[in-house]
Amino acid sequence: MKNLFVLIFFCAVANSSSLLAQQGTLKGTVIDKVTKETVVGAKITLAGTSYRAISDIDGNFKIQDIPAGEHTVEVSYALYRNFTTQLTINAQEETILNPEMEENVMEFGPVEVTATKKTNTETAIVMEIREAKAVVSGISREQMGRSSDRTAAEAMQRIPGITIVEGRFALIRGVNSRYNSVMINNVIAPSSEIDRRTFSFDMIPSSSLDRMMVYKTASPEYPGDFAGGVIKLYTVNQIDKDFLNFKVETGYRAGTTFTPYMQSNGSKTDFLAFDNGYRHLPESFPTRNLLVNESPTSEIRKDAGRSLNNNYAPTESMAIPNISLAVNFGKTFKLSGVKRLTTVNSINYSQSYQSFERDFHRYQIWTDLDTPIQEWFEYKDNVYQKDNKINIMSNWAFTLSNRSKIKFSNLFNQIGENETIIRNGENYFQRPGEDQQNYLLGYKSRTIYSGQLEGDHKMGVGEKNKLNWVFGGSYLGELEPDLRRFRRFKVQDSTDYTAMFSPSSNLFDNSRYYGELQEFSVSHGLNYSHNISKKEDQKRTLNFGYYGDYRSREFASRYFSTTYPGFFDPNVFDELAAMPIDEIFAPENYDTQDGLILQEGTRPIDAYSASNILTAAYLSTDLTFNRLNVSGGVRGEYNIQNMESQDDFGPIVVNNPVLSILPSVNLAFALNEKNLVRVGYGRTVNRPEFRELAPFLFYDYKLESSRVGNPTLKTATIDNMDVRYENYPRPGETFSLGGFYKRFTNPIEDRLILTTEQSSLTFVNADFAYVYGAEIEAKKSFKNLTKSKFIDKLSVNVNASYIISRVDLGATATAQDRVRPLQGQAPYIVNAAVYYSNVPKRINASIIYNIYGRNIFAVGDVSFPTMYELERNSLDVTFSKGFESGLTIKASIQNILDAPYRFYQDSNRNGKIDDMDHVIISFRRGSLFTVSATFDLMRDKKDKNNKEEAK
Repeated sequence: MKNLFVLIFFCAVANSSSLLAQQGTLKGTVIDKVTKETVVGAKITLAGTSYRAISDIDGNFKIQDIPAGEHTVEVSYALYRNFTTQLTINAQEETILNPEMEENVMEFGPVEVTATKKTNTETAIVMEIREAKAVVSGISREQMGRSSDRTAAEAMQRIPGITIVEGRFALIRGVNSRYNSVMINNVIAPSSEIDRRTFSFDMIPSSSLDRMMVYKTASPEYPGDFAGGVIKLYTVNQIDKDFLNFKVETGYRAGTTFTPYMQSNGSKTDFLAFDNGYRHLPESFPTRNLLVNESPTSEIRKDAGRSLNNNYAPTESMAIPNISLAVNFGKTFKLSGVKRLTTVNSINYSQSYQSFERDFHRYQIWTDLDTPIQEWFEYKDNVYQKDNKINIMSNWAFTLSNRSKIKFSNLFNQIGENETIIRNGENYFQRPGEDQQNYLLGYKSRTIYSGQLEGDHKMGVGEKNKLNWVFGGSYLGELEPDLRRFRRFKVQDSTDYTAMFSPSSNLFDNSRYYGELQEFSVSHGLNYSHNISKKEDQKRTLNFGYYGDYRSREFASRYFSTTYPGFFDPNVFDELAAMPIDEIFAPENYDTQDGLILQEGTRPIDAYSASNILTAAYLSTDLTFNRLNVSGGVRGEYNIQNMESQDDFGPIVVNNPVLSILPSVNLAFALNEKNLVRVGYGRTVNRPEFRELAPFLFYDYKLESSRVGNPTLKTATIDNMDVRYENYPRPGETFSLGGFYKRFTNPIEDRLILTTEQSSLTFVNADFAYVYGAEIEAKKSFKNLTKSKFIDKLSVNVNASYIISRVDLGATATAQDRVRPLQGQAPYIVNAAVYYSNVPKRINASIIYNIYGRNIFAVGDVSFPTMYELERNSLDVTFSKGFESGLTIKASIQNILDAPYRFYQDSNRNGKIDDMDHVIISFRRGSLFTVSATFDLMRDKKDKNNKEEAK
């Protein structure tokens, strides 16, 4: 019996060894067939067995102890078509399989969607948000394409917690736009405005974007200069199909199109968004020192006045419909092996008109609430605006291998803005009993270029090491040639106006202003990641990198006033002042005796030079412990700001070297496959912008106030905390609920102060401030929820934010204005959208609603109450239809409600707007109706390729 058991034991061992000898291993990497990027979360199954695996964060998978022989391998993932293949597993060997997944055409709709890379679909955006280490929100190219959004600014207001003000500037969680950091791809973008720290998102067409992501919590690899968020604009650089399409759009704006439009003479190149020199100072024009030192009767003053264009009288024409033209081209050149070169290019041109009537008021100080407040002035502005824009994008991607890619991205914008404002009304304080008629005739052109050369490389066994590097450069140029501002008056009930002449040069009486700014920047960054885990299915990385950025700005301006010396013949002066606008400033009226003279008003503060050197380095780690992910580290930024200017008393020099140590940590705990909780903390900073430091004084005609910088501004410090719950019920769907808290030390704000008889906007540091609030977001598809075919094609996107803030200006502020909400912070934001998508019939439609709460437009002082911008409702509708020929027609109505823009002052200084307060500014822009036609010239070729692939 004993021998029998021994025999059985040895037979079992022999059989077991034989079985083990007949088993093998299957391993590989799941990749995207087009982009060659790894696919995370793909399911690999051996058909008819229990053998399966899930691809990890790097797309790798491994299945062991598979019986040798023939097997059917199935790979599936929600974003892609199922991949199926037959292969042989050899005993005691590792079989390699690298499935190349193709995007699921039937799942994601018409050809125009399948022609994009996976990062720009709604499902891909949701996946990116889910896998992110920080709290992040975003919008995809797919979602932008379903709305009427033509620019990045219009599309951004669909992102949770985002408010767009003035049609182009972004507020995140209600915090002023100056507290945002903007990146184009992986390079910090320059400020697009010279008078404020902000970025104008309306200059980038939505068609140039792959996606937009808003990072709301700090992470060591992102810039530390923000409080609202880091906004990353990703331009299109990868495609899955070649394409060539043309788009033409026309728009009708109620109250503008086919109505009278006023504008002074311009150059022949205005339609190309730049002035050809018509408005510029003549090359022989005398220098400032020469003109200032000349006597009033000098021939040089006479000749200088006569050399300037007599371009003061606006002429009337008709505002034609808005037009927009676009050409988009993309192609992939297949080289040897997996090497390929991809290029994506677009050219966009647009011309738009806008005219509206604006009510503008100002009031005296209200000292006794029982006595009616006295009005300072009452004006009615007729505003005429014409914008020309050219946007060119050219992106190139060179795929060297599945592990290495180099990208070259270029974005160019040329913007020309023509504006005329004719103001009528009465100033009860300065000239009571007289009707005033004031004019602004201006033209401004901006040139903005941003370019990056970037590389992504994966190295080592199992691609444990990842390297990203980037070189960037940008240019910002702004010209404002011959900005003319002048005033006329007449005694009420009389018919003829008389021009106002001041005895000295100033910025509002017969003034001509010339400004020029140039800013250059270069940058370089490197990011390195090493997976320190020894387990192939586990990711624990150590990351480090650095970023350097150098910016240099030169700004110079000159202004002149046409005056009439008091010792000349007063009778001649009376005759000149009563002439029509187009005759007063004629060349023959400038003379050395009894004629007009040109007086320079330029002061030393009207120019400045500035530079900024930023050096940053970070060290971070990303650790996964079963369902818990911990990422965090520290970023160090050493920033040196320099600014040189001078006032009437001598040089003004700013030299601000500041070292900032910025720690951050983000925790993400997966409750299960569909539910996630995040907690994060990070310290960030907010630095003054060049213009905010410069003592340069500029007269803002629109607000009847001046704007001046503050060289004593300090860098603000912000502590940020976030918590968020996220739920992902189905691919492309999400629900999230979060809260946040921010504490500011030395926050920077706009403030109204009194200078002589006029208000002035400047920048100040408050003592401290805090912001806290909650935000909720839901993206839901109704597919397969009911038996209704109509409801089956609907989806909704709703997000809302509620925000509370307080700021303390310190003991120097008045009691009424010392403690109040943070300037620019909206207390609530609501975005809601309903989408309809009928893929077989190529029909898409959307209804989009937005509202944000009243917020402080400008902080007041003892003489000027704080100004608030009131809430405003916005509603847009879009419909599009595609045809077999490749033609797509889209129609939209924007601003259907045409709700007024309203700015009130807190007259009774009780910290809110009520029936006792008074309107400062009020106007409506009118609804915009647009129709566009896009024709895809490669549609037939795509359809043919799709049919061949289906076979």
